[in-house]
Amino acid sequence: MLKKVLVVLLIAAVAVMGGFFLTPIIQDMTAVRGEKDWSDTERVYQWLAAGQRTNRQFFVFHTGLLPSHEKGRDCFVYDEALAAMAFTYNGDYGKAKAIFKFFDNVRKRHIREKGDIWGFTDAYKSDGRETETRAAGPNAWVLMTLNYYFNKSGDKKFFPLARDIADWLISLQSIEGGIIGGYYGNGKPMIWISSEHNFDCYAALRDFGIISGEEKYLKAAKEIKKWLYDDVWDEKALRFYLGRRNPNFATDLSSWAVLSLGDEYARSLDFAIDKGLNTQFYKVKGVEVEGFDFGSTYHTSPFPDKDAVWFEGTAHMVLAFDRAGRYEERDHFMNELDKCLTDSPAFPYAKGLPYASNEGTPVYDSWLMQDKPLCVSSTTWYFFAKNNFNPFSAFESLEKSNKVIEDLDHDIDYQFTPMVDDFEYTDIKFQTAYPADLFSLNKADISMDWTDGLSVDNGHAMRIEFTPNENAKTASAVIRRKFLYRQDWSVYNILSVWVYSNETSGYTNNIANLSVKDREGEIYSSPPIFLNKNGWTWYKFDLWKDFSRDPYDGVTYGDNLFGLSGIIEISFAIRSRRPVEHCVVYLDRIGLER
Repeated sequence: MLKKVLVVLLIAAVAVMGGFFLTPIIQDMTAVRGEKDWSDTERVYQWLAAGQRTNRQFFVFHTGLLPSHEKGRDCFVYDEALAAMAFTYNGDYGKAKAIFKFFDNVRKRHIREKGDIWGFTDAYKSDGRETETRAAGPNAWVLMTLNYYFNKSGDKKFFPLARDIADWLISLQSIEGGIIGGYYGNGKPMIWISSEHNFDCYAALRDFGIISGEEKYLKAAKEIKKWLYDDVWDEKALRFYLGRRNPNFATDLSSWAVLSLGDEYARSLDFAIDKGLNTQFYKVKGVEVEGFDFGSTYHTSPFPDKDAVWFEGTAHMVLAFDRAGRYEERDHFMNELDKCLTDSPAFPYAKGLPYASNEGTPVYDSWLMQDKPLCVSSTTWYFFAKNNFNPFSAFESLEKSNKVIEDLDHDIDYQFTPMVDDFEYTDIKFQTAYPADLFSLNKADISMDWTDGLSVDNGHAMRIEFTPNENAKTASAVIRRKFLYRQDWSVYNILSVWVYSNETSGYTNNIANLSVKDREGEIYSSPPIFLNKNGWTWYKFDLWKDFSRDPYDGVTYGDNLFGLSGIIEISFAIRSRRPVEHCVVYLDRIGLER
C-alpha cells in the first residue's frame, strides 16, 4: 500500500514539475498562433514579448525583465524602459507592470537598507542582480515610461516609484541647472554633464510635473532646458555638444533634441546628415543599407567616423524627420530599416534588429556596434518608428507639453550676487561649481571638500588641503569656479571672504589670494591673504583699488580695465615659497558689498 502511495506521489510530482518545465514551451507555442498573418510590426513586438516570457530562473521564478540581447544575461535599464513603453503602447499592461514591479521592489529594498532610493544601476542581470554605475539617463527613461503608462492606462499604482525617481534626478542637479551623470559604483558622483541625459531628464520631469501637478518638477525641467540652450547648443553650427566642455558629437544629439525639445531644433538634423550618414553592407541579410553612424572613439575626430549604420539611431532619425515634416527622408530611412529586419534564431516567426550593420570602431573605446545578436534597443525603436510614436512625450501633443514649460512663471537668474558663495546647497552643486578638471597644479596637489564640520555660520564651508610635492622648492595650486552666465559686479565696491587657518606658530610661507577673470579674459588678483592666522579672519578687498593684473597670468591681451560688468570666473590660489609647506584652509561666505 505504501509503495502505491509513493508511486502516486512521484507521478504527481513529475506531472507538476513537468508542468513547470513545459509552461514556457506551451506559452511559446500559443504565442505564435496566427503568425502567417503577422505584419513586421507584430513580429518585432512578439520578439520583445518572447524575450520577457522566456527569461525564467529554473522555469519558475520570473523577474519581469527581458535580456537586452537575444538569449543574453544583461538587462540594461534603458532597454527595460523601452520594452515597457512598447508593451504599454500595445495596451499589454501586464507585461509593462511586470517590469515596473521589478523596479518598485528594488526601490523598496533601497529604502529598507539605505533609507532612501539610490537610483537604479545601469543594468541588472537577468536574475535581478545589480551591477554598479547608476546613471541619470536610464533612470529618466524609467520615469518617462511610467509617465506614459499613467496617462494611457489611468493606473497610478506605481506613482510612488515615479516620484522617488523624479526626486532622485532633481538631487543630481548642478549649480547651473543641468543634471550630472549620476554615481559611479564606488559612490562618487559623475560630475560630467551629458546633453543626451538631459534630453531624457527634461522630458521625464516635464511630463511628471504635468501629471503630478507639482511645480518643483516643472521648474527643474525649465532649468534643464535653459542649461541645454545656454551651455551646449551651438547657434552658429546648429548642433548640440556632447556635454559640458565636451565639443564632440553623436547622432542622437540631433534626433533626441527634436523628439524631446521640439521641432525648433529640427535645424540640427542637417548636421547629423553631414556628420553621420553612410552606407554599409549588412551581411546577415546580404543587403546594402544607408543610415547613420553613432560616433567614434573621439581620439582623432569629434564626429562620427561613418564606419557603421546604427540601426537604433537610424530609427531615431526616422521619427525626428517625421516631427520636422521631412516625410521623404522619413520614408526613405524607414524603408532602409525594413529591408534589414532579421528573423530571430531563437523565437519562430519573430523578427528584430541588432545594434548595427557591422562592428565599426569601438565607441568611446568600449562598446561595439554589433551586427548580432538581435537587441532590444534597435528592435523597440523600429517598433516606435513603424507606429510613428515619440517616446519622449507621455501625451499626444509634444508642443502642448513644452508650452507648459515655456509659460511657467519661473524666472531663472543665475546671478550669484551679492552672495557669490555661502556653500549652502548640495554636495552635487558644490562639486559642479568647483570641478576638479579645472584645478591648476604646479608641483603640488590640492583637494577640496564640502563640509559642515567648520564654518562661520554653523552651515557649510569649503575645506582645502594643499600638499606640495616632495623636494619642491616652490609650489602652487588654484581652484576655479567658472560662471556659465556672466556676473554683473559693477554696482559693488567690496569683495570679501572668510578664511580659516590654524597656523599656531604665527609664521608660514603659504599665502593665498582671490583672482577674478573679466569679460575679456583678463585676470585681476587681490592682495595676499597670509595664512599665518589661527581661526577665522574676514578679508575685505576694494574691487576698484586693490585688484591688479595678475603677475602670474602671463597674458598680454585686453584693455587693462577691470570689466566688472561681465565676470566669468573667480579662483582661489595657494602658493608656497621655500620651504614649501602643507596646509589646510577653510573658505566661507564669499560676498559682495556696495
